[in-house]
Amino acid sequence: MSDSAGPDRRRWWTRGLALVLLVVVVVAFAPPVWTRAVAFATVADGLDLPVPRPFAPDIERDIDDAGGVEVDRYGPAGWSDAAEPAPVVIVVPGATPSGREDTRVVALSEAIARAGRVVVVPELEVYDETLVPADIDRIGRVVSVFAEDHGPVVLAGVSFGGSLSLVAAADGGVGDNVSLVATFGAYADLGGVVQAATTGVSLVDGDVFPWDGDPRAADVVRDQLLGLLEDDDAQAVTEAIDGEADPEKLPDDLRAVHDVLVNDDPARTPGLLDRTPEVVRDRIAAVSPAQTGADLEVPVLALHAVDDPVIPYGELARLGSAYPHADQITLTTFDHVGVDDEVDPGWWVTIQDLWRATSFVSRILTAS
Repeated sequence: MSDSAGPDRRRWWTRGLALVLLVVVVVAFAPPVWTRAVAFATVADGLDLPVPRPFAPDIERDIDDAGGVEVDRYGPAGWSDAAEPAPVVIVVPGATPSGREDTRVVALSEAIARAGRVVVVPELEVYDETLVPADIDRIGRVVSVFAEDHGPVVLAGVSFGGSLSLVAAADGGVGDNVSLVATFGAYADLGGVVQAATTGVSLVDGDVFPWDGDPRAADVVRDQLLGLLEDDDAQAVTEAIDGEADPEKLPDDLRAVHDVLVNDDPARTPGLLDRTPEVVRDRIAAVSPAQTGADLEVPVLALHAVDDPVIPYGELARLGSAYPHADQITLTTFDHVGVDDEVDPGWWVTIQDLWRATSFVSRILTAS
């Protein structure tokens, strides 16, 4: 047996023990017991942990059109013929090359559907790491179509998808049809992501949140900002960043883009972003809940991992500042939107995180 087998086995033993203990806690102390038990099973199922669901129904998946948006629908077998419309949860994933076929998206959708919900996953441009207002409109149309037959829906957004869901629900016509926006690993302000990705720090209302992000984060931010510029302008900024041209010769707004990308002082980032071209400022505002969706009145539940390498943990605090009514949950054994297999925190920390994740899913099931 390899040297890595021992630690791997211990990690799964720890999680297995935590699962057993959590079952005991759920059954003994958590009213309503059945909702919590179903939520717990849904979490375990979504994480591909070995928990049987003998009473869960078989799942049907089909493709449909909702307001001109192609969607996948998951539901209990025969759900479309049921006398009462099943509650709807709209799952909005983030950037994932596989899109709706991502194994994590499918696992999550099937897990929630086994709890007696109809799960809808729309086709969006964000899957290709593109943040566009058109996706916000698509989410709104899907909400309207399913709310008409099923009543208010839950928006369950993951990563960038959570942020877009918050903006979509801030529209009064859409928000009236949403009972809860639940986010996992979402950002509140894309400018805050730029700040942390370029400087390694999030500043939120005077509080400092150091961030050890994915090494690719700064490159992604650079590509996204430059991608908003005209080709000649993007080339000019790139040459200045690479030392092939003098940044002093750039127009003021392009110089600001250059300075944002090479800046290492988080306190300077907001001011620099304010000087960037209008197309950059408008796009950041359009896809930032804290800017465009500040009037959101729908209940918000936000889950975020402390060691998230993709979206800075400081964004959870920023989200709470933008939406004081939001309930916040912090996880310590997850990375971005899944369990960190390289961490063995012990059974007590694991059970705490599983309990928090169960509470998160329980709220989704209760609101739907």
